[in-house]
Amino acid sequence: MDNFDEIALSRIATIINKKRIVRTHNNATWNRILSNAGQSGLYEAYSSLLNPYSYNGSYQNENHKFDEFYTAIKNILKAVYSNGENTDKFVILISSIVDEMDLMDLFDGDINELMPRRSRGYFDSLDDYFKDVSDEDGLKFIKENAVTDFREFLQNLHILNQDIIFTKGKLQLKPFTEQSNTRNPSLLVDWLNDYYPEIGRAYKEAVENYINGQAVPCLSSCRNVITGIFSEFKNDGNKWVKGLQNLSTDRNIENVVTPNNIVQGSANKNIVFDDQTKQFNYPRFTLFYDLYSFTSDLGAHNTEAPKINGVLYPETTTLNDALLGLRMTEDVLIWVKERLKTYSN
Repeated sequence: MDNFDEIALSRIATIINKKRIVRTHNNATWNRILSNAGQSGLYEAYSSLLNPYSYNGSYQNENHKFDEFYTAIKNILKAVYSNGENTDKFVILISSIVDEMDLMDLFDGDINELMPRRSRGYFDSLDDYFKDVSDEDGLKFIKENAVTDFREFLQNLHILNQDIIFTKGKLQLKPFTEQSNTRNPSLLVDWLNDYYPEIGRAYKEAVENYINGQAVPCLSSCRNVITGIFSEFKNDGNKWVKGLQNLSTDRNIENVVTPNNIVQGSANKNIVFDDQTKQFNYPRFTLFYDLYSFTSDLGAHNTEAPKINGVLYPETTTLNDALLGLRMTEDVLIWVKERLKTYSN
């Protein structure tokens, strides 16, 4: 199976191929995008597939090779990305693509109906609205109202550790996180596939659900990753939290009778402390268990809402929640991977 980077590149190419958020009006479009990114050589190599028109003298004709536009874009993205080895050049290319986006192309329908009213009447234009609000509010408006293609474009950029901000009336690319190779999703999958393939499949499902904009399934898969990875280290017949207890390096955790004592707050019950305000808190165990609760409450159990006077009050799981859970689950996997270097059963 292709790694996450390759899937994200293919999906970005698919979105660009729709020619909705990046319009290909004429033969100059991709000449400009690639030349501005320092990739004029790639334009020369693929121009016959990138140009919507061919010319016979002064006569303009439809370019039948333009049907291969997706293939050209995917090959260009993969060539520049080069398995993550040309990050700087890839950022320049994506920045050039983002620069080509017209903000008006990101919205469906009447933009005047999408814009909120100002205190005195209506905004005259989208530019007028953006001048009146902060960059943060401008980006929020774009994310909430943009067409699905733009939101999917953004989600796939996140997988490649890139993000889009809004500043001075235009979109701009920026790093999503200061990501090290240790956190690279594809490297985590390689490690899981080598040692814990079932968990690797659950992690891939989590990432794919996020890419597809499925927040609840993403967190449900994250929950499976958490319980699965710690189940590898439990004793026979125990629940997954025993594996968490066994791996945890918290002080005194080896003396706790059952991990549920920590969850219930009774782990220190029989210990006489000189200062009762300073007790064992088991911070690593608690953090990972809280993440399990988070992914359960907003994932598989998000419909199990409290009821007051006959009215249910369910949580609303957002894609931002899913991203938080996914990133923290990745951090758990990294922690486990490093912990195993010194762990002896």
